[in-house]
Amino acid sequence: MVGQGRRSRWLGVAVSVVALTAAVAHLVWPNIKIDTITVLLLVVALLPWLGDLLDSIELPGGWKVQYRALEERQESVERAAAEADALAVEATSTAQAAFGAAQIIDPSAAPATMDTVRLLAEEYHRLRSQPRTRTRTPELDRLFGAMVAIVPKVPGFDPGEALRGEDAGIRLAGYAFLYGRPDSSRLAEVVDALAREQTAFNQYWAIRTVAALLERADLSAVPDSVTTQLRELMDRLPPDTSRHVQLAELMQARQDALLNPAPPRDGRFGVGKDTC
Repeated sequence: MVGQGRRSRWLGVAVSVVALTAAVAHLVWPNIKIDTITVLLLVVALLPWLGDLLDSIELPGGWKVQYRALEERQESVERAAAEADALAVEATSTAQAAFGAAQIIDPSAAPATMDTVRLLAEEYHRLRSQPRTRTRTPELDRLFGAMVAIVPKVPGFDPGEALRGEDAGIRLAGYAFLYGRPDSSRLAEVVDALAREQTAFNQYWAIRTVAALLERADLSAVPDSVTTQLRELMDRLPPDTSRHVQLAELMQARQDALLNPAPPRDGRFGVGKDTC
C-alpha cells in the first residue's frame, strides 16, 4: 500500500543516515583507519535497501540484525491499531444513528413526504457548513439514523434516482433507504455513487451500506467491475482510516468467497429474495 511504502522508505532513510553518520565519525576520528567497524556500519546502512533480498544479517560476535522482521512486526501492530479504531468508530456511529432513529419515532406524526426528505437534506448541508468539532459528526450520524427511519416510508422515493443525483444530502438519503432496507440488486448503483463521494462522512455510510448489501449476496458472484471500484477507492484512502479498514475487510471477504464459493441461490448475484 502507498502509506506502508512511504513509511518503509523513510524508515530506510533514517536507519541509513544514522549508520552512515556513525561511519563518517569513525573515519574522521584521529588516528582511526577504515577497519572492520567501518565496514560493518556501512553494511548496516545498506541493509534497509536490501530488505527485499535479505531477512537478516549476522555480524561478528553473534549480533544479528533482523530488519524485515522488525518492519513486519511494526506493520502488524499498526494494522491491529487501525482495526481497533475502526471497530470503535463503527460502534459509536451505529449507536448515534440508532439514537437519531429513536428520536423521530412518533405514532402521531404526519406521514413523511418528499418535502420531508428535502428538509433532511437541508439539515445535512447545515451541519456540514458548521466548523468541524467533536459534536458535528455525532449530529450527522443521528441525522443519518433519522433518515433510515423516515425515508423508506416516503411514497415514491427512488433510491436509485437519489444516488445518481448531485445533491450529497439526497444521496445520503438514498444510502439510508438501502441501509435500512437492503436490496442487493442495487449494489452497483451504490458503489457508483460511493466512487463519486468527496466527503469522508458520505463515504463512510456508503461503505456501511455496501457491507449491508453484501451480507445478502454471494460474494464470489459480485461483478469484477464492482470489486475494482471498491479496490481503487481503498487504495486512495489513508490506511489508518475506518473507511480503508472496512473496505479491506470487504475485499478479504470476497477473496475468501472466491476460494470457497457458496452454493448457488436465486436472485441477482446469487442473492435470495429480500424479506424487507
